[in-house]
Amino acid sequence: MAAARGRSSRLELPGALWSNGPVKSGRLLALDYGARKVGIALCDEMGIAVQPAPALANKGRRDLVARIRRLVEQYGIEGVVIGLPLNMDGTAGESAAEARKFMQTLEAELNLPLTAIDERLTTVEAAELWKKMSPRRQKKYRSVDSLAAALILQRYLDEK
Repeated sequence: MAAARGRSSRLELPGALWSNGPVKSGRLLALDYGARKVGIALCDEMGIAVQPAPALANKGRRDLVARIRRLVEQYGIEGVVIGLPLNMDGTAGESAAEARKFMQTLEAELNLPLTAIDERLTTVEAAELWKKMSPRRQKKYRSVDSLAAALILQRYLDEK
């Protein structure tokens, strides 16, 4: 019925939940933080094209931060967008607490603006999209984790 009135039937999610400073423009890095893997996506300097990158195995914070730092240097990243996995009722559970701890680590280690956005349902959406993709497209998106990071980054760019 909502679609009939010209409105989207998608769940409307809030914009940035937390930021340590404005991301002006330039290349952005998106992270879909997980206990085992961290999905990675990048956008171009103009914030138009979103490109997934290979997910990183989470072998501990020190190793993960070092690999993210290399990505930041390699691609000239100007800001980081991190998905915050809130519960469906909007509360922060254990996964969100872990993501926030990781954000604090990144804030201390990287001299970049960080923004956390609500990532509810992006992993579910990514898994559904993944199942519908051809093997060739799956290869492009690399993993469900990186596809989720691409969705997080696209959501951020759309709300900006």
